[in-house]
Amino acid sequence: MSISPELQSRIQGIVDSAPTVLFMKGNPATPQCGFSAQVVQVLNRLLPEYQTFDVLSDSDVREGVKEFSDWPTIPQLYVGGEFLGGCEIVKEMYDSGELHEALGMERAELSAGEVEISISAEAEQILRNAQQQQQAELHFGIDAKFQPFLGFGPAAGGELRVPVGGLFFLLDRDSAARARGASITVVDTEHGQRLDVDIPAARAGG
Repeated sequence: MSISPELQSRIQGIVDSAPTVLFMKGNPATPQCGFSAQVVQVLNRLLPEYQTFDVLSDSDVREGVKEFSDWPTIPQLYVGGEFLGGCEIVKEMYDSGELHEALGMERAELSAGEVEISISAEAEQILRNAQQQQQAELHFGIDAKFQPFLGFGPAAGGELRVPVGGLFFLLDRDSAARARGASITVVDTEHGQRLDVDIPAARAGG
């Protein structure tokens, strides 16, 4: 099935609206499918801003973009007007460094020994207790906006395994580059204690 010239022009306009455009289900804050969420996670590691289009809000674009790109599934990523691929291809390109190259960026090349992260005894105990409950790997991420993330889950492959106190953190390479010199402590708030992450690279502009 071919798409109409009007829809072709409309989709082309969306593709041309920003240097990086992601056709996805939902939005970056609330992805509506796991594949879209995975691509958002990858892009957030690299870019502070990018354009998205929620195909669930427009059935014409949802079906039309599949014909436009000759690709049967959503999400779909365009960079510089060029279609790169869907979820698995984007992840493979990230792991190989090809996505960095497409975005005009250099891939962080460093070893786990080059990433120094400090942690207070209190913060370490909180995370140790949580990890024992979760029975999973501890992930530490810092996105392109220098927003930190701590969570638990299986290893994805390709991460750096960084010793932090008596724990091990898994970090993607871009997070690892931003995490050098970071410190994790516990602070008291009116709502109770919480973990606080200080990121020197954020103050230095990366």
